[in-house]
Amino acid sequence: MTLTEARDLLRSELLATAAAAVPGEEGLVVHDPGPVDPGALFDGRGPATICTITVETGDPARTDAAESYVEAAAQALRTAGWDVEVPPVEAGHHRAAAHREGFDIAVHAFDSDWRLTLTGQTPDL
Repeated sequence: MTLTEARDLLRSELLATAAAAVPGEEGLVVHDPGPVDPGALFDGRGPATICTITVETGDPARTDAAESYVEAAAQALRTAGWDVEVPPVEAGHHRAAAHREGFDIAVHAFDSDWRLTLTGQTPDL
C-alpha cells in the first residue's frame, strides 16, 4: 500500500465512523496536512512517511451526547474490524482507541462540548 492509498483509506474510515456515530451530521476534516515525516522538526527535506487526519462531528444542539457519541464510534469501528479499547471516563472526557493493521484512531468527546473528534494516523510507510 502506498502512503497516498493509506491516507485515503484512513480518511474514509474516519468519515464513515463520524457518520455512524452522529447520524444526520456530516463529519468535517479539520486537519489533514498530507504526508509528513514524524520527526519533531519536519521541514519538508526528509522523507514523508505518515499521515495524520482529524475529523470532527456533532450536533451543536446536544451537549449531553459525549458518552453516546464515543460508544457509537467504538461500535462502528468494531463492526469495521478494528480492535477497540474504551478506557474509563476521566473528568468528563470520554475516549476510545482503535487499532488495525498498523493504523491508529483516537476518539474523544467531552461532557462540556458537543463535538466528537476522531484523529487517525497511518502506519509508518
